[in-house]
Amino acid sequence: MSTRIAGAAIPASFRRWTRAQDSTEVLAAASVGAWWALTFFALVLVAIVAWAPGASALFGISPSRGLLCASPMLINGLLFSSAYRQRRHIGTWGWLWLLVGVSTLHFFLAAMMAMSKLQGASVIASLFLFTTAFHGRLHRVTLRQPFVAVGTVLALLAALPFRESAEHLVLFGVIGPASLTAELYLGTFAVKHDRARAQAERLRAAMQAQLLERQEKDVDRLSRALGEILGHHQELDSALMTADSAADVLSLLGLQRFGPGRAEFDERVKTLTRSLHQVRGMVAEIRAKGRRSMGSEPEPVELPPLLEDVRAGMAVRFPDVDIQVEVEPASPPRALMRGGVTTLRRVVENLVLNACEGDGERGATRVAIQARVEPLSGRLEVVIADNGPGFPTAFLNVPAEEIHTSKPEGTGLGLYTSECLLRASGGILHRRNAPDGGALLRLYLPREYP
Repeated sequence: MSTRIAGAAIPASFRRWTRAQDSTEVLAAASVGAWWALTFFALVLVAIVAWAPGASALFGISPSRGLLCASPMLINGLLFSSAYRQRRHIGTWGWLWLLVGVSTLHFFLAAMMAMSKLQGASVIASLFLFTTAFHGRLHRVTLRQPFVAVGTVLALLAALPFRESAEHLVLFGVIGPASLTAELYLGTFAVKHDRARAQAERLRAAMQAQLLERQEKDVDRLSRALGEILGHHQELDSALMTADSAADVLSLLGLQRFGPGRAEFDERVKTLTRSLHQVRGMVAEIRAKGRRSMGSEPEPVELPPLLEDVRAGMAVRFPDVDIQVEVEPASPPRALMRGGVTTLRRVVENLVLNACEGDGERGATRVAIQARVEPLSGRLEVVIADNGPGFPTAFLNVPAEEIHTSKPEGTGLGLYTSECLLRASGGILHRRNAPDGGALLRLYLPREYP
């Protein structure tokens, strides 16, 4: 029974380790250009320890033995960089292949350390320590995902038969634990940094969502107040027309009563008329601006390309998750969102990310995104279903504002941010568990009508 549990725990731990990797950074470090740089470094190192002045006394390594130990690393690096030259993400077998490549690099340095004389071995040991520390940070090595560290241990054990003397055992006994400690320390630090950065991004998104919601409420209040004011524009027009007529009558009466000699009276009547025309123009301008303000609409968003972009982005981060997108019909009406494409993409990405991460221990392996026109209300409906652990029953009816999450290191801000952004545009988010397991989210979006 324990063997079966351990057999299931190792693949799960390996999947969590692959999800923690930055595929872009890893592929850049394993590119063809990086392979040429590594080949040049290996050849220079072998040449230095073989032919540099005083090298024979310090290192005493023959170039043929050095090149023989470097050949597995160089061949593996060439094949891997060529195979992943045009790819954007790494699959499960690719990560296993990468682990072999990292281990061959560690073996090359450990073998050079073992074949060198003791003084020179200390110099190479410092290079070995630096390399393992770099790989610990790059590949997020932790106690729970120690796969690179296991490769380092195997590389050291494979290099031990090449040792020059018994004193090398002491050096290996010191540099081995030191390199493993460096890998684990920097890897754990990198993972914590990634989590802190992700949490900061979620906090920033939540603050932006709150600000957007608050601004939306302020705009609504201002629009209503302005609408009430502008609702009296008929009375304002009538009053201004009456005042204009009174000014005209006053001018005629003044002309009949006082004759043409009353220049001052005429000037005052003209001033009154100009002032009334100026007030009429100001009222018309305010009315026009108010209508433009109240008539501003959210931006239209095309759903098919946006959902495909989200699928492609999430596939890079979670290569083991099968993410499918289905749109019915092929060209549905456009959604209306305040903030446009950026806002709706953030909403969908947050929800798909939650599905892939699951509860922190088990994530979904399949996520289906379906967009269609809801037949009853005519709104756009986006359904996100997964086969993960789903929502805890106690959290189904909890408001997102209370930021509940089942992930040990989560904040719940992804769901909260999505709901805030949807509400700001008049959308709705329903969440529940599917009958056959997994989470089921329904997004109802306002749509553009012809």
